Amino acid sequence: MKPNVLLAGGSGYIGKNISSAIENDANLFALSKYPNTKKEFNHNIKWLKKDIYNYEDVKSAMSGMNIAVFYLDPNKNSAKLTQATARDLNLIAADNFARAAAQQGINKILYVRGSRFDNETIQCLKNYGVPVETTETYIKRSHINVELQMSKYNDIRTALRMILPRKWSLEQLVAYFFKWLNDTRGTFLHTKYIENRYIIYARNECKPLLVMKKEVNDNRLITFNLVGGSIIKKRSKKQGKLEFRQIKGTRLVIVQLYDYIPKLLWPLYYFFQAPVQGLIMRGFEIDCRIRHFNGRVQSGEKMKYTK
Repeated sequence: MKPNVLLAGGSGYIGKNISSAIENDANLFALSKYPNTKKEFNHNIKWLKKDIYNYEDVKSAMSGMNIAVFYLDPNKNSAKLTQATARDLNLIAADNFARAAAQQGINKILYVRGSRFDNETIQCLKNYGVPVETTETYIKRSHINVELQMSKYNDIRTALRMILPRKWSLEQLVAYFFKWLNDTRGTFLHTKYIENRYIIYARNECKPLLVMKKEVNDNRLITFNLVGGSIIKKRSKKQGKLEFRQIKGTRLVIVQLYDYIPKLLWPLYYFFQAPVQGLIMRGFEIDCRIRHFNGRVQSGEKMKYTK
């Protein structure tokens, strides 16, 4: 019986060549947020409409698979606006792959070498106990991340890495984030927690800017669904998400906003709202870095603060 093989990155030139090489020995599946089967020359692939940066999508795609092949081209984004480094996007995808493979009982992961981040990616793929094999052939990636691309929706994806302060859990970091938003004058925001939902508002809590419902997806992974507020486009086909993810074995946390479609007109969002959001998140990242530094100093470590 042929094994079921899942390809990540199957829509690009390299992915097509990988699939052509193994199509006679396996049942091939490939995940893509926007699969376009009409343009693919390999009709033996079953395309799964899934987003590799969405853990639940990857876990669903892994169901029934025996082997998973990880190759990611950082040039191909799945959102209209992507404000994140190729390294962070690669790490999010690899972490999703590793978590989902462990959950679904995948026999092994095959990693295609050639990225500048090979060592980091391979370690991430191994984090949850699934055996990882690597190719002898190196296929180089350009690591050029394009900010704006054509997309079916006017959706946003941002990702920012930060340090988890010493002795803190991810739950503590998330709780502190909303407290920090409320207590920091420069944000001009207030927050309130009611029945598993966080309400973010400027002046009147009855007119919130954003309402987020908490959902714990997995260990070290907390997602908030953007369910309401004045900055959310109503009757949208997508539901935005704010995700806090800790990479296993490290104190690295990646905060990702994705599937968010802003209410503002596109130019207004890009030139006004997006920079403000970025500034707020950078401020929080700096605060966490300082708290981690202070925690290490208080524990007796001799060190100097640097960025």
